[in-house]
Amino acid sequence: MKKSLKKILFTVLTVFAVFFVVACGNKEDAKINKEEVIKNFSEANNNIKSADLVTTVNMTPKKGGESINVTVTASLIVDPLTLKMTMETKGQNVKINSFIKDDIMYIQNPVDNSWVKQSLPEEVSKQFKHITNNNIDNYELFKDNLDKIDIKEKDGNYLISIVKDTDFLKEAMKKQNSNMGILGQGENFEVNNITMEYVVDKETYLTKSSIVSFETELQGQDIKLSTSSEFSNINNIKEITIPEEVFNAVAIPGN
Repeated sequence: MKKSLKKILFTVLTVFAVFFVVACGNKEDAKINKEEVIKNFSEANNNIKSADLVTTVNMTPKKGGESINVTVTASLIVDPLTLKMTMETKGQNVKINSFIKDDIMYIQNPVDNSWVKQSLPEEVSKQFKHITNNNIDNYELFKDNLDKIDIKEKDGNYLISIVKDTDFLKEAMKKQNSNMGILGQGENFEVNNITMEYVVDKETYLTKSSIVSFETELQGQDIKLSTSSEFSNINNIKEITIPEEVFNAVAIPGN
């Protein structure tokens, strides 16, 4: 179960890092004030307090081998950190339910459906806070690279894409994550060939959906990691209720 806890934390941090850390091919609309859109987009994301999301994380070895496909369905309250999440691994028929509340992580054993609990490591809590409070810096980053960001309007939304000349994202992502070890690489965190596409509500500037991909090395293997996400109920989640049987989970020692 300790390995499952680590896997859960890895997946959660990866998903939310991709969403918050860099939350910012179509022909650009010249009438759009890109700086204004990016400013409003960054401010809206900086004010996200809660959300529901469904994210598919796909990790594919570049030199052949079995891909890992994980679907995460989650409800999140940023502060205090509260999370309800279901993680399913395609092809393995494995579904893992988990909660985080009051600095305690609860996880359900998919074999017998029993629950265990463990104190949330302080460094993990700090990483979440660091991830979700980085959008001010992102605005300055995007403002300085507006020529590399394409924005167009479609169906009442802004389509924001960064699909070329993305070295500035590579360096920013490396700087943001290198000391966090989200992918277990610490200071050796390297990414290449980053692409991002976001659908943003034109009225609220909140993200409706996103597709983000990049290449990196994980456990000595070159992989392509991509995430596809849909967001809803942003800032409308006031409470996440944990069932009684979850509260009665068996405590296990921390790592």
